[in-house]
Amino acid sequence: MKIKNILIGGICMLTFAACDDYLDVDAPSKSTNESIYSSESEISMALNEVYAKALTDNTFGNLAYNNMLLNSDVEFAANANEVAQINAPKRFDCTAESGDAEKFWNALYSGVETANNFIYNLENSPIYSTDNENLTQMMGEAKVFRAMFYYELLCYWGDIPFTMLPTYATQEFILPVTSRDEVYKQLIDDLKSAAPLMKKTSDIAEGIERPSKEACWAMIARLALQAGGYSLRPAEGTNYGKMARPENYKEFYQIARAYADSVIQSGTHSLTKEYKQVFIDECNFIVDNTDDAIFELPFGNGSTGQWGYRQGPQAKSYEGKTPHVWGETNGGVQVTPFYRFTFDENDLRRDYITCFWYYEVEGQPAVHHNYTSYNGKWSKLWNTTGLGDITTGATGINFAYLRYADVLLMFAEAENELNGPTDAAQQALKTVRKRAFKADNHGDKVEAYVAAAAASKETFLDAVLDERSWEFAGENMRWKDLVRNNQYAEKLFYTFLRYYSVAENCMTSSNFDDMVSDYDGIYWPEKYPFSMFWTYIKNTGDKSIYTNTQLPLLYVVNPYSQTTIPQISPENYMMMEELPYTPIALKDITGSESASSDKIWNEAAINWMEDAGYPKAQILYSLYGYIRGNEQSKISLNVDGTMQAIDPISYNVNNLPAVRYMLPIPKEAIARSNGAYTQHFGYK
Repeated sequence: MKIKNILIGGICMLTFAACDDYLDVDAPSKSTNESIYSSESEISMALNEVYAKALTDNTFGNLAYNNMLLNSDVEFAANANEVAQINAPKRFDCTAESGDAEKFWNALYSGVETANNFIYNLENSPIYSTDNENLTQMMGEAKVFRAMFYYELLCYWGDIPFTMLPTYATQEFILPVTSRDEVYKQLIDDLKSAAPLMKKTSDIAEGIERPSKEACWAMIARLALQAGGYSLRPAEGTNYGKMARPENYKEFYQIARAYADSVIQSGTHSLTKEYKQVFIDECNFIVDNTDDAIFELPFGNGSTGQWGYRQGPQAKSYEGKTPHVWGETNGGVQVTPFYRFTFDENDLRRDYITCFWYYEVEGQPAVHHNYTSYNGKWSKLWNTTGLGDITTGATGINFAYLRYADVLLMFAEAENELNGPTDAAQQALKTVRKRAFKADNHGDKVEAYVAAAAASKETFLDAVLDERSWEFAGENMRWKDLVRNNQYAEKLFYTFLRYYSVAENCMTSSNFDDMVSDYDGIYWPEKYPFSMFWTYIKNTGDKSIYTNTQLPLLYVVNPYSQTTIPQISPENYMMMEELPYTPIALKDITGSESASSDKIWNEAAINWMEDAGYPKAQILYSLYGYIRGNEQSKISLNVDGTMQAIDPISYNVNNLPAVRYMLPIPKEAIARSNGAYTQHFGYK
């Protein structure tokens, strides 16, 4: 069961807490710190505040994996707004007044300040010694959290204000802006020094709910891999900047490879469980210290963490209450409806991750056949007992911030960059794929697949990135993976055209069909189901089919293909030769006298086109800041700050402009810096 002795719900903030605004810090007194840091038990309590900063909704409890989850070819949020917005970072469309960007910036820097305060005072504690394994372990935990906070700042802002000292120790209320390359190097070196003094997972009472030596190694690998990759950088003669990597990038890849390999060689973690069971266990507060999860953020039920509320299918409530014991779910963190088609049909991850159904207020399931699909991972609907019919967020469901599958694929990517698709790189990829397929598919889907991918360095990298896309939906990795490998612009370009071409096929046909289908290897006009046919069925209780054994279900005839049912009516309900499940009527689910007692087929159809003959706004504007259309059927691309009309068919895809995924420094931070901070990337 889940260990709860690190943090309890509603943890009290200690008196030396840094304010939410990192530039307005209330310095603690010297006597207060001397008192706190003279006792191991008090030091442990002080560390709790560092944890608390990571568990807030404005950091890893929600914002990082919801509002700040940028659109890609995997995660996607549809947006119908036809004009520029102040606060729409997902579609690369915000200003320095963005509320989400400001909250994220402030919360991350508040976490940094709290970690800096803890580390500084512990280092200067009269009882601190490198021979005290409990204190060096706590030191390492704080340093891992500091690296986590800074990692997000680096990914979203690039060159950033940086310090490893608390504000009161430096008296620098305006932190100097430091090159991202230098920040990465200092963070990596800091963790390198901390790791040898940290405990292995097996030696920590709370296990993976605290950062271990293995977690520290994994964090070093993550920092180094991103540091060695491409990122958007200011450049003379440009408005937005250009994509570039550091000259010494291979040094970072060598670090990533070495520390990912350290985790692998430790033998602590494995991929023994079925893929979906990793997340279902998290939804049931089960902690496994030896499987995929290397470090889980330990949220508290009823107090922290939106995991399982924002993710998974939506479950609607009426007047704050649901007709079942799971409570309301938001389901706002979603994936593209095309994502499910990228999986091999035998991939065990596909039907767990991608959900095209949700629950109405009376508890009946309904088909979600729209601009997105739900991401089934972590849904609190998978909890076996329910969290309560009036519950919403603050689920307490853990999130595995660091996973062994990630380490294996980081190793494969770094090894491939340095040495090509060696046997070691191939083995790492195989280990991840073996969990994704049943044993009798391993010959074809694992051995043969990886052997074919290893034909070249380029094809192997594509295979690794594909595997990452299937593994990490909703974990805020996909856009970072694409940025690191300078593929973000290309993937967004084709994501837009994929939506556009399927939309046009709702009415007639599209000029982009062949172009998109050649890129995807899927001919969408013959593959994508413009209508999905479904019926209500009884829950079979078979967890291999559906992870919740109590809620009513629906059966979709054609979730992955086109089909036609000529007449949808009660008398033709049994027209299919075989129906694998027992159909039920809506009345049997809701108990309402007004509900239908017929067992019928239902149809969910999409129409992404306006009657006037152009795609709907969600198709045109969801990637507004990079590529968009208009009501005159013209497509424009943002070329270094200027929207330019293009013909996608003749456009040189090898010369796509950079995506402005970097965020503006918040307006208030600029104002308080007295001119020390300046905007880049075309922001004002």
